[in-house]
Amino acid sequence: MERELYSEIILDLYKNPPNKGRIENYSLEAGGGNPVCGDHVTFTLKIRDGKVADIKFFSSGCAISIASQALLSEMVKGKSVKSAAKINAQQLFEQLGNIIQTRQKCALLGLLVLQEGIARYEKNRKKKTSVKGIVV
Repeated sequence: MERELYSEIILDLYKNPPNKGRIENYSLEAGGGNPVCGDHVTFTLKIRDGKVADIKFFSSGCAISIASQALLSEMVKGKSVKSAAKINAQQLFEQLGNIIQTRQKCALLGLLVLQEGIARYEKNRKKKTSVKGIVV
């Protein structure tokens, strides 16, 4: 069952997630969770010259959720904030592999939290932004 549910990519990202942790002097913090399954994530980003200079995340949740957050952090690092905001579910699923429909919310939690955080950051550019409590 695990082999059918979790691809090798997901298992590797879950067991060895890049960018796990927290940036202390962040430009943006965005967090949220899914109260139905209990998954939760918080991203911290350092933004310099309009680009994501660094990103870290800490989370609790299933393998799909954590793997997706790890992959997403790799996808946005080094990109402009505007490009990072344009990453969509299809791009994420292309990298993760097939995710069964009943687990797609797990994979999308990080993307939704990050998109909301970036949107609020763009709105309040001049001040440190912290977005918590996003529920999906």
